[in-house]
Amino acid sequence: MSFTKTLLAAGAALALSVSSGIAETKWDLSTAWGANNFHAQSAMKFADAVREATNGSVDITVHVSGEIGVKITEKLAAVENGTVQMADMLLFLQAGEAPFLGIDTLPYLIQGPEEMKTWLEVAGPKYDEIFASRNQKVLYYVPWPSPGIYTKKAVVSADDIKGQRIRAFNATSFQFLEKLGAAPVELPFGELAAAVAAGTVDGASTSTSTGANSKLYQFTSHFNPLNWSTSPDAVTVNLDAWNALSDEERTAIESLADKMEAEFWAVSAAEDADKTKILTDNGMTVSSADDSLKAKMAEAGKSMWADFFKKVPEAEKIVNDYAAKVGK
Repeated sequence: MSFTKTLLAAGAALALSVSSGIAETKWDLSTAWGANNFHAQSAMKFADAVREATNGSVDITVHVSGEIGVKITEKLAAVENGTVQMADMLLFLQAGEAPFLGIDTLPYLIQGPEEMKTWLEVAGPKYDEIFASRNQKVLYYVPWPSPGIYTKKAVVSADDIKGQRIRAFNATSFQFLEKLGAAPVELPFGELAAAVAAGTVDGASTSTSTGANSKLYQFTSHFNPLNWSTSPDAVTVNLDAWNALSDEERTAIESLADKMEAEFWAVSAAEDADKTKILTDNGMTVSSADDSLKAKMAEAGKSMWADFFKKVPEAEKIVNDYAAKVGK
């Protein structure tokens, strides 16, 4: 073989070696949230960290606002069948596929991030079982800020909430508000401002994030962060895609997920604090529930737990074990 041919052959072998060494695994991660949402930003940060930790061998592309065509209620199914390799999903919106996943909407069950940590310690194995049965695993969870109520008049006591016409954001919040003595209303969010201005609705139930972003302070003047439930997003990965990685890649990604989860929880807490400041800076008064309203919340919440157990019997022991730990 000539010297030139030898050089060419060696160069080709080196190129092949380098190419195989940095061969990319390309994954799509679907999130329903927009690019400015803190969950989407956390997912993008995680994707960047994975790319760096694996020297580019695992390349995750985050698709925001459902741009890849996966509906918000279809994340679980999309990861299961490999439509996407990863998804950032709000758990209760997947309850149509796995009823247990609707449990975090139950009022008075999980109130804030500290209780969410305990909940995941107790219910984590059940979640793992559900996701494994759907061909995926959870890499990390991040809670949303909890919902409260925006009203024209202060709501502090159980008497204050009676008869208040408050827009509910889902069936569970409608039932809960009804049990508290309010008069919940079904109404498209886009019609809320006009309804409040016209006096047909007194306010709305939603988080600080939605309240600030939607400028609810323009037509309500009081916010009570009742904190009646806390719901998490989960970022999951398809098990076929996961198992196709090398041991080193899986270890690197799991280490990142464990490390960055705490950071993402801090971002969620900061989101709540920052949005609350926006509300108060724009003239809203933030109130706290008194003992009478807290007692009413506990009574209403536990009655809804019992209803849930009838539909999802395996939830009862998990909830009882958790309630014993947090003193409910």
